Amino acid sequence: MGETRDIPQNARIHYSAIERMRNVPDYRPGNLIIGGGGRGVCTAPPEYGIGDWEVKESRGDPIKETFVRRVAAAANGNGA
Repeated sequence: MGETRDIPQNARIHYSAIERMRNVPDYRPGNLIIGGGGRGVCTAPPEYGIGDWEVKESRGDPIKETFVRRVAAAANGNGA
């Protein structure tokens, strides 16, 4: 019904979505770039870049390669 859907923090995102964010300046999905579901933010502001992504599976395979959001390490280094 046109509402932005939540994307879980650990969702696997296909290579094509990451490439589209890299190459199409107007493709700025808030639920992928900002995270936290993205409800209410259909388009992420440019200062967010494309988010921070790392390859999860099948590096270099344009059919199977997937990415996950990189999780920032805790500032105190003990994960708490």
